[in-house]
Amino acid sequence: MPLQPYLKRIIEGHEILSRADAAELLQTILRGEATELELAALFSSLATRGEAPTEIAGFVDTMRAAATPVPLNDAERILLVDTCGTGADSSGTFNISTAAALVAAAAGATVAKHGNRAVTSQCGSADVLEALGIPVALSPAEGAASLRKHRFAFFHAPSLHPAMKTVMPVRRALSIRTIFHLVGPLSNPAGASAQIVGVYAPHLVSVVANAMALLDTRHAFVVHGETGKAADADGGATSHGGMDEFSISGRSQFAEVHNGIVTLGTLTPEDVGLNHASIEALQGGDARTNARILTAIFAGEIGPRRDIVLLNAAAVLVTAELVPDLPTGIALAARTIDSGAVTKLVSALAGTKRTEP
Repeated sequence: MPLQPYLKRIIEGHEILSRADAAELLQTILRGEATELELAALFSSLATRGEAPTEIAGFVDTMRAAATPVPLNDAERILLVDTCGTGADSSGTFNISTAAALVAAAAGATVAKHGNRAVTSQCGSADVLEALGIPVALSPAEGAASLRKHRFAFFHAPSLHPAMKTVMPVRRALSIRTIFHLVGPLSNPAGASAQIVGVYAPHLVSVVANAMALLDTRHAFVVHGETGKAADADGGATSHGGMDEFSISGRSQFAEVHNGIVTLGTLTPEDVGLNHASIEALQGGDARTNARILTAIFAGEIGPRRDIVLLNAAAVLVTAELVPDLPTGIALAARTIDSGAVTKLVSALAGTKRTEP
């Protein structure tokens, strides 16, 4: 089916697509049946109007179906948790979700970390893991083996979603946030059924949470944290910005998705026994800089960088259903770091050898 009818429905009819129609729309796009001009019009109109949960879920259905499969069985998939966020929050922090993923894995969660290299930041999850010596170009079979052996594997999104090459030129040319910022984190190729999803804007918390409920997500947190600063129209700092993590620099708005039920809430660091810290204390840099930060945290460094990792690792542990609540998860994450288990995990992962093709 050509793209023009969808454009008329969305742009002229202001219509929200059903999940089935959205899935079919992305299938049309991935088959290469749309011009770059049509794609630019579609992505821009969706971004201007705001993507709906049914549209996000439909796109995810097609993304998952088109992904390169990871050879895991159902019993293995049900244990998986991911920490892939939307990015594009301009907070400048170090790789918090990647650090949280490693801590959670060392504490007993099985983490299929889905991510990419830097796009809108200095250092993406793949970049910092590589700087730590951890392989980021594993094949699906190698990733499955790493999950079984270490309870952690990184899955490089572009490698396992090859059909996305169709839309990349337009996404780069537009240089705006599109529906794929929301769809990508929900399209884990390993089939993780639990997840922490950070979003770049507060209004997206409920939108993404409701999409996840449609997708039968077992347990998840969708979160947007305040930083005390925001980017103004010229890219400078103003007063009330956000990050796609649980924050210790302000309030976090979140939705918990559990067995089809969405519950909205807010959280401050003080609510879980942590101290407030300025966003400046959490700033990162390039891959080497961020790797040094993570190494210091895993070695026992005390302070706000450790605290924000503890909070976000606790959320992973809750969705993995290893702990009942965030305070218990924070305590487990702290014990795990202090035992040296995270440093040992990083060392073990760094020793993983790729199987040459």
